[in-house]
Amino acid sequence: MDLQLNDKTVIVTGGAKGIGAAAVRAFAKEGAKVAIAGRSPEEGQSLAGETSGTFIEAELSSETACRKVIDKTMAAFGRIDILVNNAISPTAAPFMELSDEDWLNQMNVKLLGYVRCAREVIPHMRKRGGGRIINIGGMAARNVNSLAYSFGAANAGVANLAKNLSGEFAKEGILVNCVHPGATRTSRQTIIQERQARDSFTNVEAAGRAAVDRIPIGRMIEPKDIADLVLFLVSNRAEGITGQAIGVDGGASWGTVSYTHLRAHETEADLVCRLLLEK
Repeated sequence: MDLQLNDKTVIVTGGAKGIGAAAVRAFAKEGAKVAIAGRSPEEGQSLAGETSGTFIEAELSSETACRKVIDKTMAAFGRIDILVNNAISPTAAPFMELSDEDWLNQMNVKLLGYVRCAREVIPHMRKRGGGRIINIGGMAARNVNSLAYSFGAANAGVANLAKNLSGEFAKEGILVNCVHPGATRTSRQTIIQERQARDSFTNVEAAGRAAVDRIPIGRMIEPKDIADLVLFLVSNRAEGITGQAIGVDGGASWGTVSYTHLRAHETEADLVCRLLLEK
């Protein structure tokens, strides 16, 4: 399938590793020109060399930093067709351990970072007669997870942001969607599993197996799974899709189960039976 992304210019924030890096590689394979914005210069420069992209070191915690990303992209490529908002700053901790600083950092980098980048890029898209914006925000936006309070709230915000932007700018050819990754094989998932293992007195391998048990397709989501959907949504094959929040979680969205109730290698069905018996 020809996605017609050849020579399109794309910005991927949080693009140096994980889901962002998978998206960068996928765009480059389709012939797009990619600006990689991130906090990891060594990984970012290496990826830029691999994909013939350009790396822009930036932490999207200020308006100035976000403007730098857009200005450097324009200087390098002269246009911006697609923005993939993917930057994260997660703190995996239960509610009572999260400080105001943890909450504010998550909202500033994730939610406001997406707001700032969209605000800076939309004028350029307007001049070109359209564009695409994708907000990446995990399934914590929909699901209960007692390690994901702050990024759950931020992710719900980026989904709402996509919905509102889609309504305002669709008539100008700017389509905006949100993609919700489920449990995805990234460094952040490892951090979450390490904390789950610590709290449940088990090991990381057992926590990983338990995570997979909760995914109906029987495997962890891979960053490429997310990248494949992103590419489709920004292509001309998806011109009728805007304002949507689409989950890529292998069917794992239950919405009511906190991981603290789960024992190692226990599925939701096992959990329900055990809780009923324990009453």
